[in-house]
Amino acid sequence: MLGYVKAAFIANIIMIVAACLLPIAERMEGEAYFTNYEMMFMIINTMVRATFIVFSGVLIAKLIIGEYNNKTMHLSFMYPIKRHKFIIAKLIIVSSFTFLAIVLSNFIVSAAFYGINSFAHLITEPLTKKFISEQAITVLLSALSSAGIGLIPLYFGMIKKSVSATIVTSLLLVSVVGSNFEGFSLFNVIAIPVTLAAIGLIIAYMSIRNIENVDIN
Repeated sequence: MLGYVKAAFIANIIMIVAACLLPIAERMEGEAYFTNYEMMFMIINTMVRATFIVFSGVLIAKLIIGEYNNKTMHLSFMYPIKRHKFIIAKLIIVSSFTFLAIVLSNFIVSAAFYGINSFAHLITEPLTKKFISEQAITVLLSALSSAGIGLIPLYFGMIKKSVSATIVTSLLLVSVVGSNFEGFSLFNVIAIPVTLAAIGLIIAYMSIRNIENVDIN
């Protein structure tokens, strides 16, 4: 997991740079889109969410699908622990990582942008306590939903024990739920991320419900 933490740290640096370059590029083109904190923090949340939904798919591919392919799952199932509990433990690790990474990365990237903005004056409006509180709630709900959505690739990966199918599914999910058009995102419609998160949990259950009786060869 240390390698993924390092990768998450690098991703944070890239997102900080991207967040700062967006309003600069906009000014150079004579446009006025990223002019307030609401828009900037929404873009930051979208970037973070998309990044770690893909991370979730990669983790599932590594911790579960990959172990089927390289036969190490055989050894894991030799322990006196029920198979479904073993897989559930791995899924909890994936979901916990996704949730914490999204919350912490939103804080880190947003705080870094605010700090840089205090010198660069990319955005001139004040940052209010009310807005910070509202943003914190938005990030928490986004992280919870994304932790569930990140489990969806498990089903497609388990069909043929395919690492590539798992990762491609996560990328397709990001292309749908991570899109942002002039301030509108599917995540703005609260029913969509909640439904997708529920689907993720259901898929996780369906993927492992018969695992005790399935031949892993």
